[in-house]
Amino acid sequence: MLKIQDGVISLNRGDDVRIGVQLTDEAGNAYTMENGDELVFSVKKLAGSAYPVLLTVRSVTDEICLTHSDTCDMEVGKYSAAIRLNRRGGEVIIVYPSLSSHGRERAWNNFILDPEVVE
Repeated sequence: MLKIQDGVISLNRGDDVRIGVQLTDEAGNAYTMENGDELVFSVKKLAGSAYPVLLTVRSVTDEICLTHSDTCDMEVGKYSAAIRLNRRGGEVIIVYPSLSSHGRERAWNNFILDPEVVE
């Protein structure tokens, strides 16, 4: 089950989920992805360059689609996730976590994998 609350994404390990990404420009207007744009969702155990990327999912739409195989072998727990927009002209923009009033440093540990539900 997917849950997004207070900037934290939670899901059951191994679930197939779609995460919609609302993009805006600098003025706050809706941004529509253009041909050649790409969203990249990445997950690390902890933020920072010293930690390897454990999961990368790419999308040419405004949805990140995670499949069973993306998370089924990951440990249950907290991780740090980011979504970046690679624009066709070469510009790279971090769109998640956002620089809200809390600051990006408080947004890490923003991806939680819960145990899978077993019948």
